[in-house]
Amino acid sequence: MSLCEGCELYNQDTPHRVCIPPPSDKIRGCLISRDPTYAFLDPLEKYRQLTTNKKGNLWFNAPPCWLCNKIRVFMNFSETSPEIIKLRDFLNYECYWTHLHKCTTCKPGKNPDQNLIGIKKMSEYFPHFRYSTAKSCADRWFKFEFEKYELKGKIIITCGRDVEKYFGQWSKKHLGENSNNVINLPHPSGANCGNGWSWKKNTNYQECITDEINRLLKLI
Repeated sequence: MSLCEGCELYNQDTPHRVCIPPPSDKIRGCLISRDPTYAFLDPLEKYRQLTTNKKGNLWFNAPPCWLCNKIRVFMNFSETSPEIIKLRDFLNYECYWTHLHKCTTCKPGKNPDQNLIGIKKMSEYFPHFRYSTAKSCADRWFKFEFEKYELKGKIIITCGRDVEKYFGQWSKKHLGENSNNVINLPHPSGANCGNGWSWKKNTNYQECITDEINRLLKLI
């Protein structure tokens, strides 16, 4: 039985559940972002047509690449610094990348029906993100992913408060430990630059984010 059966999106004729191929090298950690938007489908299809060892996670204009760039700017690292070279190799080839919400979503502020333009099957529908749906999806898939890719005890990077909230609750229940290997960072979207949990410097969160980045660099 598919783990998606019973989900409210399962019968909406959306065959776009995003399963990103795992890295070809040994998996040392996992990056968890919130949800893929429909714009990610085109580059993902091109990626799948390549040989598995041709491109890594940073080939996408997506969270792993954004996170690497955000950390570089936030910490004032150069492109050729040892820290960024090490981080880039980890995110590109040794990090399993997944989402809370596996089905593609509509970007905030847009009408889901507008995304039917250019879609071959007019019955396809891209919903807005909802935490309740993402939680239901992760409840179904996280245990499977953690067992399949042996992620317990490895480096876990959560991107954004929604992921941090869910994973914090899920890990206590299923992993039975408060791991020092869990790194919580703001979502690396360019839109996330407010005064709250974001990549904006000179806020009350700058020290906390710096500490999390330094912990990550020590772990990798």
